[in-house]
Amino acid sequence: MHTEHTITLPDGRTLGFAEYGDPNGFPVFYFHGGQESRLSSIFMDPMARELQLRIIAPDRPGIGLSSYQENRTLLDWGKDIAALADALDMATFSVFGLSGGGPHVLACALGIPKRIAKASIVSGTGPHNYRGKLKGVWFPVKLLHWFAGSKKDRNLRKFIAQEYKTLYKKPQKRLRQLQKFLPKPDRILLKENPAYGTEFIKGSQEAYRQGIEGVVQEWKLYVSDWGFALKDIRKPVALWYGGKDKMAPKYRGMHLNKMLPNTTFHLLPNEGHFSLLRNHLQEILEGLRPLP
Repeated sequence: MHTEHTITLPDGRTLGFAEYGDPNGFPVFYFHGGQESRLSSIFMDPMARELQLRIIAPDRPGIGLSSYQENRTLLDWGKDIAALADALDMATFSVFGLSGGGPHVLACALGIPKRIAKASIVSGTGPHNYRGKLKGVWFPVKLLHWFAGSKKDRNLRKFIAQEYKTLYKKPQKRLRQLQKFLPKPDRILLKENPAYGTEFIKGSQEAYRQGIEGVVQEWKLYVSDWGFALKDIRKPVALWYGGKDKMAPKYRGMHLNKMLPNTTFHLLPNEGHFSLLRNHLQEILEGLRPLP
């Protein structure tokens, strides 16, 4: 397990990443959720070793160790991942992402499909421009969507700055907020595994290592035109959604399942946002292995 790697990209930016699992295993790129970082996937290390998978978890621009990228688009991410794979001498690999990592999986599936063996989205956010996009969404997340979609980003910055302040000055308060408002499966997960909560806080704190600009930019990307049409993504994508999730409700998965040409849809009725990935990590990772 190594958490402080960096490479220099062709345009001179720095891309930071962590590695987990089997260093000699098949490579799988994991794209963290919004307001998270490369450190948020540390819990995958034992299972990845067991399955002989090498997890590479990069920080997105402006997050953790990665340089901020002016005017970046989602499709730029595929170029960054291709450059990282080249630096690590990887011809093919699988990709998966949680929550805000979802659209980044789709950007790679469209932009560099020949290099991707398997692709999965876990509790992923959906595009901004369809009816019902906020159905079943937890109110604070709705607020972020509204703030991010406004022409003026003052409220978005204020909201995220408060999150930043709480994470660093009162991390236990932030954890209590999560335990209070998350759906029951997620609350049970955090109660039964206190270390998960500590890991979550550390991963979120690292997201703000350079301040709030990277997080602000990400939220604007989520609620803007993604720059591609779902119907143009021919790569098969596995979709995993929890029936109790209020951060990325099942309705988003249902929309992606309807609009993407080639999907496998897994709906787990009793899972939440984080519990799905933790409780079904083995199944998800096994689905990212290349075909024999």
